[in-house]
Amino acid sequence: MFRNSSIGNSLHFGYETRNNNGDNDNLATLSWRYRSPQKTRDGRNLWDFDVGYGIASQGSAFIASASTAFIPGLNLRLRYQGVSATSNSDNFRIELSPSFSLQPRLTLGDSRYERFRSEGGLLIQPFLDKNGNGKLDKNEKIHTEDAELLLTVNNKPIKSFGVDTSKTKSGILIKLTPNNYRVDLDPAGYPIDWKPTQTAYAVEVAAGGYTPIQIPFTPSYTVAGTLTNAEGKPIGGARVEAVFKDKNKKIVSVTNGAGIFFLENLQQGTYNLLINDKTAKPEQITIDANSEPMQEINLKL
Repeated sequence: MFRNSSIGNSLHFGYETRNNNGDNDNLATLSWRYRSPQKTRDGRNLWDFDVGYGIASQGSAFIASASTAFIPGLNLRLRYQGVSATSNSDNFRIELSPSFSLQPRLTLGDSRYERFRSEGGLLIQPFLDKNGNGKLDKNEKIHTEDAELLLTVNNKPIKSFGVDTSKTKSGILIKLTPNNYRVDLDPAGYPIDWKPTQTAYAVEVAAGGYTPIQIPFTPSYTVAGTLTNAEGKPIGGARVEAVFKDKNKKIVSVTNGAGIFFLENLQQGTYNLLINDKTAKPEQITIDANSEPMQEINLKL
């Protein structure tokens, strides 16, 4: 901070760092703040404005906020953030918090209290994670198509929330009252040739803001073909395995009477191919960013 003042203009510098699965994400901000000379009865500034620019590991963008103490005992803040330490997505929040001098005039039965406590919900961001890093990067698309098929909240389709649900460039907004919720993904809404890294989320919605959930989808590949013996005859009932070389994870298929198999939901990487625990011919297959979503390979035992 270069200058500090309880009223008038001031210039602020901030720095934030977060550790995300071993990666350090950073955010540096420089902003101008104005605090009004008008104050409430308990000595708080009536208005507070903040406009600045942030530079983060994920990109850079403008940030802005406005807060007021005109509601007795509560601070209301509207905040726009074009970038954060962990994301380059636009984020708009409505924050409502009590002050230490909470006035008794605002009670649970007050219509103003009920209105503000219900503002908020979920900002769900399904995105196509092309590089597989689990984070929403600037060049990656947020997928809002078929959201009604993709998402259920507490085992209810999101369309049951009616006008409180909307799609934006930043994701899918679902207005909910403060509580704990479970979000599940239905394969019916998956993007073609993509699959999620996680299919269920537990999240707490707090009053006065939208809780973000980022849902990465990774490319999904299928390898199909026919298994034959040395004489070229199909082999039915055989177990075909693709074993992920680096992560010791495997995909299994059993051939039908015509010797046909399907190895589905493969990721990018190198796989060892086995037939009934024995090495197949060919022995390996490699899938990369240039591979077709559906590939054909014929195996021999």
